[in-house]
Amino acid sequence: MPGNALYYFVNPRIMATPGAVAALMQRFGLDKPLWVQFQLYWVNLLSWPPNFGVSYLYYPESVFSVIMRYLPWTLFLVGVSTVITAIVGILVGVWTGKRPGSKLDTVSVSISMILWTMPFFWLGIILLWIFAISLQWFPVSGATSAGITANSPLEIRDSGDLLWHAFLPMTTLIAAAYAGYSLIMRNTMVNELSQDYILLARAKGLRENAVIFGHAARNAMLPMITLIGLNLGYVVSGALLVEIVFGYPGLGLLTYRAVLAHDYPLLQGLFFIISLTVIIANYLADITYAFLDPRIKF
Repeated sequence: MPGNALYYFVNPRIMATPGAVAALMQRFGLDKPLWVQFQLYWVNLLSWPPNFGVSYLYYPESVFSVIMRYLPWTLFLVGVSTVITAIVGILVGVWTGKRPGSKLDTVSVSISMILWTMPFFWLGIILLWIFAISLQWFPVSGATSAGITANSPLEIRDSGDLLWHAFLPMTTLIAAAYAGYSLIMRNTMVNELSQDYILLARAKGLRENAVIFGHAARNAMLPMITLIGLNLGYVVSGALLVEIVFGYPGLGLLTYRAVLAHDYPLLQGLFFIISLTVIIANYLADITYAFLDPRIKF
């Protein structure tokens, strides 16, 4: 990309003279050979707390402290929406998978396909325009009302105000992810209910609920574990476009601001934590597989 991030860093504070830029190059270690910079990066990364450097945008605050300030809001917003979406999507998928081809199944699949193909940031804009601007039922942006300051959602005593601000972005995230859960669970249930072991379970006289939830749904959950694991990794990265649309102070909005400000140390720290979270979430999903399927454990 064109431009020098240090010029963005010095312009609001001092004149961007060659001497000032050279001093900053030395201050941040950018005058050293690339292999030395890479070595210093790993030394600082393996310390605790991880030293990702100093943020150009929030100078002199460290990158790690900036990320920790925004992280709780994304964990609350995307974490709660992921739990709600998983529960609703799985239950709807089980219910419609029991009766493929029924009116309920047709309506559910149609709604899921519409949501699947709909750009979720566009849906957020529509919800914002209708309910926040036209009807004025919800706030346009922010996570709290004016006068309420908190470092995390846990510090806010007025839970109503917290949910009032999070309702529209959370609804957007739920609508965006619901289709994947319900469609995958529905299709897997249809496949499982046609297997021989289901016929045997019914022949043994088991109750229908025991057959559905104790046998079919348990095996149908395997691909859902993968989807939940991916979405849990998605929690830390946040819904970047949704947070931008609603001005919600999470990691998505922080990433957007860092890109505009050419804050490379902050972007490096964000991408590292996002990647690490996705890897850990997939690893936990693999472990969970063993508890649901004894064959995998063996």
